[in-house]
Amino acid sequence: MLSNKFKIVVAVFCTVFMICSCEKPFNHEGRTPVVSVGGQYLYKEDISRLFVAGHSDIDSVALLSDYVRNWIEEALFYRMAVKNVAKTAEIERLVENYRKALFVNIYQERLIEQRLQREITDEEVNVFYEQNKDMFILDEPMMKGLFMKVAKGAPQLSSVRKWYRKLDETDLENLEKYSLTNAIAYEYFNDSWRSLASVAAKMPITESDLLARLKYDDVLEFSDSTSVYFINATALLKKGEFKPVDLATVEITQLLSNSMKANFIKEVKRNMYESALTSGDVKFYDDKSSVGLRNILQPAKK
Repeated sequence: MLSNKFKIVVAVFCTVFMICSCEKPFNHEGRTPVVSVGGQYLYKEDISRLFVAGHSDIDSVALLSDYVRNWIEEALFYRMAVKNVAKTAEIERLVENYRKALFVNIYQERLIEQRLQREITDEEVNVFYEQNKDMFILDEPMMKGLFMKVAKGAPQLSSVRKWYRKLDETDLENLEKYSLTNAIAYEYFNDSWRSLASVAAKMPITESDLLARLKYDDVLEFSDSTSVYFINATALLKKGEFKPVDLATVEITQLLSNSMKANFIKEVKRNMYESALTSGDVKFYDDKSSVGLRNILQPAKK
């Protein structure tokens, strides 16, 4: 919520600019204009959306001032550009192409939202993965497991050294209870992959040294002058290995979803095309090239 003080500042901006403005009546569609430049309007509603709770009144006023000033400068620069750059067929073509693309993209998104709601199944993910495994190669080492950091003088370190090795249900329960009051950091990520670099960054060891140590033992302990670090790598993948399917699932789902959407839009366009040709909505003219095109482009008889 905006503070009362900030609301007052916004209201003052609106009042000052409305008093200073001597323009002809304009339909603002219920919005409150704050400032205008040559028929371009900045509205109070646009400004209000920019600010969220967490800013002090001083910060908010500074942000408001900067935003309005930048908006005015851009509006003035645009007005000058329009005056000094002659409208050409190329500019009009680019504007029209952008307008068409905007309408098409919005309509396409609505069609997909309304008519294509099927989820990608696990079976589809697995089939795609097996058929395209070479697409999913790790570019860095990854691991699953447990990371824990405790102060060097923490109690029950001998117990922790037993618990973190096996990670059975009882051990995990003990570790979780212990971590609530004694751990500086505790992360159990046996169901998700982490980059080895992100794990090594939490300890006094480099990624390459950690990888070298994990090749010989998946349960490690490190220490520095203040803390003790425990690692249990329940799974380890090296750079250049295939990503397991659970690590590639998000990527595969996105690929399949994009392909499904593209095929759906392609089918919609094909149906529109054939319907328009059949109904005569598409007209060919009576010159030789048009007659030839008409014969080529007619949909195949079913």
